Amino acid sequence: MSTFLTGKELKDRVYDIIWDAEGILLIVSPFIKLDSYFKKLFDKHKNNQELHLILVFGKNSKDINKSLNKTDFDYFKEFPNISIIYVPHLHAKYYGNEKKGVITSINLYDYSFKNNIEFGVFEEQNQLSRFRRSADNEAWNKCMDIADENEVVFIKRPVYEAKKMIVTLSKNYIKSDILFDSTEQFYGLSKNRKLSGKRLPDFPEEVISEHNTTGKRPEREEIKEQPASGFCIRTGARIKFDPKHPMSKEAWRSWNKYKDMDYPEKFCHKTGKPSYGKTSMRHPIL
Repeated sequence: MSTFLTGKELKDRVYDIIWDAEGILLIVSPFIKLDSYFKKLFDKHKNNQELHLILVFGKNSKDINKSLNKTDFDYFKEFPNISIIYVPHLHAKYYGNEKKGVITSINLYDYSFKNNIEFGVFEEQNQLSRFRRSADNEAWNKCMDIADENEVVFIKRPVYEAKKMIVTLSKNYIKSDILFDSTEQFYGLSKNRKLSGKRLPDFPEEVISEHNTTGKRPEREEIKEQPASGFCIRTGARIKFDPKHPMSKEAWRSWNKYKDMDYPEKFCHKTGKPSYGKTSMRHPIL
């Protein structure tokens, strides 16, 4: 159910969205400026590689610092799992995590939170509402489209040990690697700056290290012939066969908001036959 908010109620819901995020935190704001209180909220996630922080900002193409100053940009670069995207004509504002979101007029800007009259529409999700049509779900999907289609400025991803991920369900986090960084060009020579051409879908959600840290001799992997195409386990649409990515782009976005590896799906990724809930992201093939 959607709720109209203003004043302190609106501010508190934005604070809660940042603080309560567990798997993904999406911030869409043309202008971002952090005071000490905002940093206290974000600091909770600073050492959490499981949380993917997505920042979408923009608007001021002549002076990037007015949209997101270099000091705050460098602060966000310290997070272990983060994507920063620049959208030059951005005016919309949205804050969301895997459980709730708010469509609002307020920028993530300390002045706006302290001085401006702002409105917002808040919605909280549950197991029953996660796949139904709602303002929050549509806002989330639209913001992810915007993130996918615009210029990446900085990407940092967690690195996991390959062997541990195969043997157990838990992940052995090693470190985080910067996969892309155009900070110096972005903030240095803005007049002559060229678009990187890099987009969010160009980068993986995580990196699997091929370095063997177990001390055991690796086994030679037998090459098995795989079908050229498979089926989305949620919609049944024909897609590339890849058991690690058994969903279409739209279905994956819906799944990624909650990241339930065992959520029952409808089809077998290999054959396309109905699975009657026996397939999932963890087990996509009957």
